[in-house]
Amino acid sequence: MASDKTKWIFEAEDSPARGRDFTDLGPNETGLLGVTAAPTAMLDATRMVQVADDRTRIEIVEAIPFEEELDPVVGWLVVVKGPGLGRCVNIGAGMNIIGRESTCRVALPFGDMTISGDDHLRIVYDDVSRSFLVVPGSGKNITRLNGQVVTATLPLPSHSTLELSKKTTVRFVAFCNEDFDWGDIAPPEA
Repeated sequence: MASDKTKWIFEAEDSPARGRDFTDLGPNETGLLGVTAAPTAMLDATRMVQVADDRTRIEIVEAIPFEEELDPVVGWLVVVKGPGLGRCVNIGAGMNIIGRESTCRVALPFGDMTISGDDHLRIVYDDVSRSFLVVPGSGKNITRLNGQVVTATLPLPSHSTLELSKKTTVRFVAFCNEDFDWGDIAPPEA
């Protein structure tokens, strides 16, 4: 049996002690503490419920379905030398343009001004072959892959180091590979 402090958690679904369901809030209405209702997509997955004694809990209504459009992570770049030491950035499927600017798919805004603002380097994840490639960008600065200058498209093995400048070196870590790809868990086509 739950204590008096937690018994509201265990109340039955049809209990009269249950209160207002906040999924009916419109986009400009507010709930407890003046919080504006979340977008419909989020309300499909969660629901805020206020119980009789003014406590609020968030209930999971249904699992969020896998959506291929969400750009799932396929790997990471981890800064191992230079500004941003210890930070990581996500790599997505397809073409990843890397640079300092926030407009790049993979932004490295850690203060190294010798990294090109846009298109310093490109990392490609091919979900058909389940492999990564590194491609030189259009900037004037060079990149070294495990000590070799990147002047053409090269395979990018996991745990490789990429020297982006004399200040900044990153290590590439693959999440997707020959053993796993997000397509393995995507729901079957209807």
